[in-house]
Amino acid sequence: MAHADLADYIETRQEEITSVWVESVRQEPRIQSDVELSETGLRDHIPSVIAEICDLLRSNESPTIINTREARVHAYVRYRQGYRGREVVRELSLLRQALLDRIAEKLHHGAHELTIEAYLSAARLINIYIDEEISYAISVYAEAMKPAQ
Repeated sequence: MAHADLADYIETRQEEITSVWVESVRQEPRIQSDVELSETGLRDHIPSVIAEICDLLRSNESPTIINTREARVHAYVRYRQGYRGREVVRELSLLRQALLDRIAEKLHHGAHELTIEAYLSAARLINIYIDEEISYAISVYAEAMKPAQ
């Protein structure tokens, strides 16, 4: 299974992935800032983040600061919503799990077109994407902590 096929697979399950992620965020005791958010407010950029990941899978591009716009928007929105930095990191970890679980499920169910190599390559791209977003989020929070000059 080429990355494009895997991107199609993820896109057809985007709503399911997002719903699983929302539920896991709501149940995560280490995330408290989501309490004030409506489901729409919590979901906000996640479908766009998933779409951006799928675009990168299709183009086989490694995530960078240039091609992860939705990730940066999501991180900044969470900062503006009053999330603590560690909550953003945990939320992203849960998104990583939801995405990787979905493609691992396809591998587990014997999808002959999905090889271990293809899974690992896609997982690497997803991990780099999430890491880029975490890196950006840390920079946003670090800048906010700097004293005004």
